[in-house]
Amino acid sequence: MSRTRGAKAADHEARRAALLAAMHVRLVAPRLQPPSLRELAVAAGVTLPTLAHHFGKREDIVAALIAELGRRGAPHLAEAAASDLPFAQSIAGLLAQVTHGLTEQGVAALHVLGLREGLRQDRIGPAYVEAILEPTLAAAEARLAGHIARGEMIATDPRHAAIALISPLLVAALHQQELGGAAVRCLDLHALAHDHGAAFVRAYATEAATA
Repeated sequence: MSRTRGAKAADHEARRAALLAAMHVRLVAPRLQPPSLRELAVAAGVTLPTLAHHFGKREDIVAALIAELGRRGAPHLAEAAASDLPFAQSIAGLLAQVTHGLTEQGVAALHVLGLREGLRQDRIGPAYVEAILEPTLAAAEARLAGHIARGEMIATDPRHAAIALISPLLVAALHQQELGGAAVRCLDLHALAHDHGAAFVRAYATEAATA
């Protein structure tokens, strides 16, 4: 008896997930050039026609992986989008979480993948923004909007403030880890997060929040 359409679809999605997992390792491997489509097929242990059947072109593979990584990160961003802590503690906690992700959980490598593959690329660039970069900023924006609503943060555009809050840590992580900047001029990312958070609170906290 042949399998039902639902079972076939589940098998197809499971196969795609397994292939993406194998290619993910190669796509984010440090000190290696961006892989060709043939190299991705080798990494996945399949033929080029098999990759084409499951994904299409190389850019479709990268976009699919970025989308999958975005789905995996969504629960963590949902947690980051709100906090009941007082303003200063909330900002310190958020920046500590972001720094830990960038330095210990491979988040910086996701940004490298998106930037390397997506800059000036009509398919992958928007996929990276939609799945990785924008959700990260949106989570910080939502958290800040909550503090504004509670009167702990001055009235301002929370999106602008979110970009100002997150960008220095991302730039520093890329500088130190992914571009070899630690060998040029070393920087303690955790100290940066602490100092940046304190400066952010001084700039944006209301009098009620500091009373």
